[in-house]
Amino acid sequence: MKKNLRKKHRIPGESPAANPQAGVALLLAVVFIALLSAMVFSFLYEMEVDAVFVQNQGADFQARVAANSAVVNGMMVLAEQYASMLESGMPPVDSEVDGSQWHLGAAFEPLNEATMRTSIADEFGKINLNALLVYENGQPTRNDPLVNALREFFLLRDDSGYDPVDAIIDWLDYNDGDAEEPEGAESEFYQGLENPYSCKNGPMTSIEELLLIRGITPELYFGDPEQEQEPLSEYLTVHGDWRGRVNVNTAKVEVIAAILAGQANNPDLGAAEQIYEEARMAPIDNASQLRQFVPEQPVDTSSDILDTERRPRNAGGNMDQLRRLQQRQQRESIEGMFRFNSNTFRIYGDGMAEDTQVRVEAYVFRQPYDPRDMEEEMSRLGTLEQQEFVDMPQQLFRILEWKIVQ
Repeated sequence: MKKNLRKKHRIPGESPAANPQAGVALLLAVVFIALLSAMVFSFLYEMEVDAVFVQNQGADFQARVAANSAVVNGMMVLAEQYASMLESGMPPVDSEVDGSQWHLGAAFEPLNEATMRTSIADEFGKINLNALLVYENGQPTRNDPLVNALREFFLLRDDSGYDPVDAIIDWLDYNDGDAEEPEGAESEFYQGLENPYSCKNGPMTSIEELLLIRGITPELYFGDPEQEQEPLSEYLTVHGDWRGRVNVNTAKVEVIAAILAGQANNPDLGAAEQIYEEARMAPIDNASQLRQFVPEQPVDTSSDILDTERRPRNAGGNMDQLRRLQQRQQRESIEGMFRFNSNTFRIYGDGMAEDTQVRVEAYVFRQPYDPRDMEEEMSRLGTLEQQEFVDMPQQLFRILEWKIVQ
């Protein structure tokens, strides 16, 4: 028996897509290709992001190394300047017009794949806020000449008449229970703020703490660019001379004027400008060079020199003694306001790599000493501490503060 076989013919004009199964397969292929393309694009994008991240991390690392190295470079500049000062045999003076030009730091220098730059500022040329209080018999006592100087500084800086000095003293005074300054603030005020915190009640460790103190607004702290005001950190410090003296060779006019006013209760911008110009013509190394610019102080007639039992019989001799006494008191007054060298410096280390920039801010105390010279003073701490101190190596710098600021 024959079996009839029929050959299946495609109808002319019929497309393969007309077949439902073929259509589904084509759709699945298109979707698969689209998903695969998206996955490849995402992978490539992530690879590009990772590459940029690694590159930026490398630039950040290079910039940080350069910034830290710039600070060390600044310490070398200060060490060389100190060595030159000792070799000269002259009185120790830190001045912006000496031959080393230490205050200029170091210009842009290449380091590996980055660039570094060093800037140096003298902290002893500023008003030391931590010297507003001195401690006598364990109790904080106001350093009135410096308190007056700080008040005069704010009057010169801000014509609004606002005086934040009382609040600064309360921030420093070690005790919430003492009498609050008239315009001051203790922890009760700060705890009542929207974001509460306690009053420091102790020495300030950073000049930026001023922004936590009542009345110190960002506008007051950072200054008015239109009036060419620099931030308070260029005039005030927490790392200055512990007695509140300022280095006359590096102080700004406003600081000199404030210090003079704090001593004489009479702000004299003219005298401050004369002293400033004198210090920029040649380094000042002793009080006698300032005598002509500083107002004379009243003679203390209670001095033993003027005691009636020791007073010379002739008036001329007595007047000579009066003049000598007046000169001595003026010299002591000047020495109580100003000094001529420095120990603490701020170093900015800037590191730049590609589009990344890092700044390290360091405060360094430069005081060459041999720890064994401190043995007697440290003996009160006990044998163990004394021996540990003696075993320390001689060093030129001590780091007071080190931070990345940008």
